[in-house]
Amino acid sequence: MIPFLDALRIVLEQTRFRRDTETVPLIEGFERHLAEDIVARENIPIADNSAMDGYAVRAADVAGATPERPAVLDVLEVLAANRPARGSVGTGQAMKIMTGAPIPPGADAVVMVEHTQGDGRRVSVLRPVQQGDHLRMAGGDIAQGALALRAGTRLTPAHVGMLAALGYPELPVLRRPRVGILATGDEIIEPAAPLAPGKVRNANSYSLCGLARQAGAEARLLGIAPDQRDALKSVLDRGLAEHDLLITSGGVSMGDFDFVKPLADEIGVRVHFRAIAIKPGKPVVFGTRGDALFFGLPGNPVSSMVTFLQLVHPVLLKMLGNATTGLRTLHAPAAHAIRKGDEKRHFMRAVLFPAPEGGLQVRLTGDQGSGILSSMGSANCLVILDEQTTQVAAGQPVEVQLFDGEPLPLV
Repeated sequence: MIPFLDALRIVLEQTRFRRDTETVPLIEGFERHLAEDIVARENIPIADNSAMDGYAVRAADVAGATPERPAVLDVLEVLAANRPARGSVGTGQAMKIMTGAPIPPGADAVVMVEHTQGDGRRVSVLRPVQQGDHLRMAGGDIAQGALALRAGTRLTPAHVGMLAALGYPELPVLRRPRVGILATGDEIIEPAAPLAPGKVRNANSYSLCGLARQAGAEARLLGIAPDQRDALKSVLDRGLAEHDLLITSGGVSMGDFDFVKPLADEIGVRVHFRAIAIKPGKPVVFGTRGDALFFGLPGNPVSSMVTFLQLVHPVLLKMLGNATTGLRTLHAPAAHAIRKGDEKRHFMRAVLFPAPEGGLQVRLTGDQGSGILSSMGSANCLVILDEQTTQVAAGQPVEVQLFDGEPLPLV
């Protein structure tokens, strides 16, 4: 049994950045990782344009305008967003302009329509403006030739919209890591099967598949392998050959039918560790075969999810070139006393919530048994107590790890 930080260091040392790329349509780019730097091929916006509905003017012509003594200008034309002006703005002249319309030659500011009175042919400007007021300049968002997004960026909806504005109908992205997920055990049945004494529905594969996809992987369910050495050996061997990362759940403890550990050796997996000093999730097997990684996770539902979050999630992020590989952490006061009775690192299901007096607090979700999946479903974070910490008093700050994609509660 090795300390958690040693286990994390080992798995990251054995993980390499996957550089395989593919091209996908822009609409499929959300949450994909860019394979190349994206450089702006044109200015955004393409030309100087109006940020407001109003009148394009020369600032000098309206410098002293007031409601009592407005500046009265001749209106030459009305500019919609889809066409440039036919002429230019001279002294004592203006053009009515809509938001997004190109700024006409000669104009150097826009007066908001709320600060004018007009009859179509002439406009009275009631307030002065400065040069540049309410203008969006060409390249003001992104200048032609500028680096818009770096390789490795995980694309958000805003990124995808920006790439659309830059004229990228397709994107070069990193291939998603291929993850195979295998449940083991004669007692495991699929969700559609009727439950009977001695049987357990296959919750782990679905939870792990969701976590893998959330981390950016292409996850595939490999079914349920029985507690038979030859059948399990065959599916393990094939799973490693066909995937970048193979995950099993169950079969890694000390029972008579826990075959995953010995079979990993038999199929050529170099096992780096077989247990970690954490709770939940002590029995974890990690190994490598060529470039493929193998994780034998515990069978208890919470244990399998916690060990995935602490070990597999960082691996997938590193494969995709992320600069950071951990989940977001912060410190918050405990809403109640928390205790543990051993020298393992504990990951405890919890809820981070707004405190009545302001700020955030964290409380455990209840029973921390490794089979209580409902307490994981009601959690939005984990409280981490390191090896040396045995108790935390109410009000004392504790380390909190937010689940991937979980927003901070509103304070």
